[in-house]
Amino acid sequence: MKNPSIILILLIVVFFLTSCENSKESKINFKDFEISLSKNEEPPLIFELKSEGEIQYFVENQPKKWKGLDKESETTIGVYEWKLFPHNNLEFEYPRTYSFEADLSITNDIWTLSGNDFKIMVIRPMVEMDVEEYVDEMISQFGQSNCSTTEISNQLNTSKLNGIKLSVNLAGIDLELDVLEVIDKSGKKSFLVFQDSLNDARQNSKESKTTLARIKQTFKIS
Repeated sequence: MKNPSIILILLIVVFFLTSCENSKESKINFKDFEISLSKNEEPPLIFELKSEGEIQYFVENQPKKWKGLDKESETTIGVYEWKLFPHNNLEFEYPRTYSFEADLSITNDIWTLSGNDFKIMVIRPMVEMDVEEYVDEMISQFGQSNCSTTEISNQLNTSKLNGIKLSVNLAGIDLELDVLEVIDKSGKKSFLVFQDSLNDARQNSKESKTTLARIKQTFKIS
């Protein structure tokens, strides 16, 4: 008779491998698509078409022929769960459900991607400034007595970004903003801001954890 402890270990290993397979994140290579956008355009959706065990991907509003399948084949259509942010010499994937806003002015170019609790902002000031100066401007808007700061560094894919964590308590609402300094390959400086609405226990939202995990996998500077 087999040792019960060995059987238990085998069952745990099988469960672990099955769980890993089921939780495996979908990932496509956006470079396989020809996507050209102006600075104020929202990235398109990517559609997944499944038929006869094969998956093909189509870009929103971009014609493409369905290859190698009969016209009568049964097809299932889904939407890829991520979009690719391509502006300001930055690239990262973010949830397709986030709203997109581009505010381009003579003082700043600001792109804002908003979820329910978590927000991503990419900010290109027309006049170069340090991250400390930018955070000071934010503090003046929130009020000095409502703010506290901490120096931080964040590893996004192969890039280590330094910045400041700004904690804000305003009318009983707790916000946490990570303001990171980005220098692109041309030497231009901009800011990447992650804003999270903390829960009642002052913990980071589940949405922020999921989104940041994907950004850490896909972030690139050009």
